[in-house]
Amino acid sequence: MQQFRFDVVDATDENAEVPVAVAGQVMVDIQNLLTHIGELMVRQEFRTQSLLPDGISERFSLVMQGKGAGAKRDGQLIEDALQALCSQLDRANLGTTVPEESSNHIEAMGRKAIARDMLDLADHLEGFVMTYGSDGSMRKFRMNARRSLEAEASADIEDMPSALIGVVSRDPVHKSRWLISNGRDSVPVSFLPSVSHADIMSYADAGPLIVTGSVVLDEGGALAELRNSSGCYDFPQTLFHRIVTPDRDIILLSPVAGRPGFNRAKGVWTLVNEDLGISISKPSWDEAVIAFHEYFVFLWETYAESEDTFEGEEKDIRDLLLSYAFP
Repeated sequence: MQQFRFDVVDATDENAEVPVAVAGQVMVDIQNLLTHIGELMVRQEFRTQSLLPDGISERFSLVMQGKGAGAKRDGQLIEDALQALCSQLDRANLGTTVPEESSNHIEAMGRKAIARDMLDLADHLEGFVMTYGSDGSMRKFRMNARRSLEAEASADIEDMPSALIGVVSRDPVHKSRWLISNGRDSVPVSFLPSVSHADIMSYADAGPLIVTGSVVLDEGGALAELRNSSGCYDFPQTLFHRIVTPDRDIILLSPVAGRPGFNRAKGVWTLVNEDLGISISKPSWDEAVIAFHEYFVFLWETYAESEDTFEGEEKDIRDLLLSYAFP
C-alpha cells in the first residue's frame, strides 16, 4: 500500500516544536476529511439514498504509527480515499475558485461536509504549515480557494435539482397526493403541469424508477419532499464497479449488474443477478444493495478465492466471478 504522510511544522521555524494540541487537532481534521470523502465514495458506488452499512466508516480510520498516522486497515478502498483527500487539498491549493461539481443531493451534502472540514483545517493551521502526500511527492497545503470553499460549505441544498430512486404510489390518506418511496423513506412527490395524469398513473403501475425533480431536505439532511418532477425513468439495472462491505473491498475489472425490482404485494425490494444466483429481497432499496454486496463477497470467498476444484454449476460460478476480476 502506498504510504501517505501529513506533517506539521512551525511557519517561521521548521525545527521548532509543534504543540501536541495543534498536531492533534490537525489529525482530527484529516480524519474528518478522510471519513467524509470515503463515505461519499461508497454512497456514490452504492447509489443508496441514506443508509450505509454499519462499520463502513471504520474502513477509513487512521491510527498513529511511529512518527505519523497510517491507515488502521489496508486495502484499495482506504488508499483511494487517501488519494482523493490529497486531491481535495490540491483543489484548494491550485486556484482561488474551485469548480462546482455537485450533481445530486448526496454529493452536495458530502461536498458541504468536505468543504467545512477543509476550512476547519486551514483555521487550525494558523501559524503552522502542513505538508502532505506520499514519499517523493510531498507538497504544502495552502488555502487559496477559501472564498469558493466558504460558498460551497454554506450552499443551500434544501431544494436542489436532483433525482431519487423509488416507486411511485398514491397517498392512501390524501388521494390527490403522490408519494415516492425507497422502502425506508416515503415522501410526497409533485409533478410539473406538463406531466399528464395518464403518465403519473403509468408511473404508479411501474417498478423501481429514477424520478427527477427538486429534492427537499429537512434540517437534519433527511429526505422531506420531491418537488416539480419533470418525469420518471426506468431503472432496469444498476452496475457495481466496486464491492464493499465492512470487512472487504473488491475492485472489479468488469462491473457486476443487479436487476432492481419491487414486489408491491409484499412491499419488498429485490436485487437479482441470475448468472451468479444472487436474489435479494429486503424492505428497502438501501438494504437490498448492502445485502447484494455481502452476498457477492460470500460467493467470492467461497469460489473465487478457494483452492478447491469445482465442477458443473459451481465451476461456472467460479469462472464467472474470475471474469469480473483483474488478471
